[in-house]
Amino acid sequence: MATTILDIPPEVFQKIILYATLGSPLGPPKELFSCLLTCHTFRHRLAPDHASELYSTIFSQKFDVRGPLFRLGEAVVRENAPLEMRRRFSAIQVFKERALDHPCLTEALWIAYLMVEDSDTSQKNVKQLLRAGVPAFLDMFLRAKLYVGSDDGGWPVLTEATTLALALSWTLASQRVLSDEDPLLRRQMMTLLKPIVYASFRYSIFYTPEDVFSFSNDSRDSTFLNQKHDTSSFPPSMFPPSEIGYFGSVKCKAHPPSAAQFATLLYFTRMESLASLTIPPHIICKTRAQANELSITGPCVDDIKHFQEQCRTRFADFPGFDVGIQSPSKAASSGSTLCQPASYKPGTLSGEWQGSVLIPCIASFDSWSRGMGFPGEDLIDTRFPLYIKLEEHVCYDAQAVVPIGDKEHGAKGAWLPDDLIASETDEGMEFSDSQGTFHTTYETLRRGATLSHDQLEKVVDVIITGKTDEQYVAAWGGYTKILGRVRMQDGLMVLMQTDSRDMVVQGTSVLRGYVTSSQNLVGRLAVYGTGAERGVSFEGVFSLNRNHTGTGNGKEKQQQI
Repeated sequence: MATTILDIPPEVFQKIILYATLGSPLGPPKELFSCLLTCHTFRHRLAPDHASELYSTIFSQKFDVRGPLFRLGEAVVRENAPLEMRRRFSAIQVFKERALDHPCLTEALWIAYLMVEDSDTSQKNVKQLLRAGVPAFLDMFLRAKLYVGSDDGGWPVLTEATTLALALSWTLASQRVLSDEDPLLRRQMMTLLKPIVYASFRYSIFYTPEDVFSFSNDSRDSTFLNQKHDTSSFPPSMFPPSEIGYFGSVKCKAHPPSAAQFATLLYFTRMESLASLTIPPHIICKTRAQANELSITGPCVDDIKHFQEQCRTRFADFPGFDVGIQSPSKAASSGSTLCQPASYKPGTLSGEWQGSVLIPCIASFDSWSRGMGFPGEDLIDTRFPLYIKLEEHVCYDAQAVVPIGDKEHGAKGAWLPDDLIASETDEGMEFSDSQGTFHTTYETLRRGATLSHDQLEKVVDVIITGKTDEQYVAAWGGYTKILGRVRMQDGLMVLMQTDSRDMVVQGTSVLRGYVTSSQNLVGRLAVYGTGAERGVSFEGVFSLNRNHTGTGNGKEKQQQI
């Protein structure tokens, strides 16, 4: 019979320690630490070499483990759990102490970002970060460090640390966090973010040059991922994959996120929260039906309310569930590159999208794109509503795809031939050109239809057609004909206006962007001049959310693009 606690069998002793830690699921296992300091015998019995199962179990109580288990396997996770637990709580301590200049800060930010990537439905990882006040730390860090090393023009300086901080600021954001932000501080943060949001020539939103296109659908294609992104004289805004500590002593390559994408999401949510519902006095019609009856174009009261209340950037259902563009975070190999964009999943873009476009003052855009300093808080921007309905058409045969367009036009032509003709048939969407050099039919993904896993794997190309529904055209203007294509490797979508009579803004509009995991379609709008002015006239940014209700206005049977 046991006479003291030291005589208890090791497995029973470890269970006692385990039960003691159950009372504090958040924060470090202080009960375990206290026992380790009790005496030499306790320390020996509770050493990781003698109690690996205990550490693994405590780790799974404190953090989400499905991602590491899937990627590394149970044996590796159990072996590395003690070290990884120390790494995570050391990183959390950096955040709690508000140590902005800590020598291991970049590593701590990577640890936090990978915790978000591996977040599961239990939200254990995110709860640990929120308990440590990480959102407040990130806000403090960005205000203090985003412009350190800035040149005379006042441009933000992106590093791995500031890029990760921007990404984490969004992934840990929520409506509650935003509501607690002081309006003055909110405006100040918007001013800090503006250059990254608007200066597309300096801060790219694309993981690979936007003009690059091929029919490979493998996001792990090294030829695609390793192409040099920025040939300009500006400091880099996208960073190549680097080797980092992933789990315990296991190292992996990881791709830093897109700072511009997350800055745009952060900017839009703040801008939308500051916008107030104001009905101009000249608006006399309450409903669209009344306006139609009186042959009045322009918004009615209901249109303005819908725009204000529904056309907003959405947070993820739970903090931590939006890691930017869809990422293959559950890659099944420790040799995989983490946090890189996943290949496009057909059907992602199908449906109705609503939101807004922000366009900076054209004169300001022209001046600072020519090398002058950014105007900061003096920059004037204009917000436009944007409603689009998109339909996807897929091809399974690499020999039957629509040819890639002129390389000179690249993404501004949606990687499509200039004279593409699209006609809807019973079999799907038929594509050809005016010279008759090709003729092919793509299968149309109907609303509500789903593809099997095998079908998804076989898709080699996705072409998009779309329009703005008539009720929104009557209220705000829009696009009667949209044509686009998706880059399968990373999900980059390019949509272009194909009817010169659509003048939401003067020129030819091209939207390029990604769907995030919180179902925001975010990116940049380029407006190209016509005639002799063929270059970019100016650029803006857009953020759309998916409209789940739908308007059901039907489809055009014939389209000449």
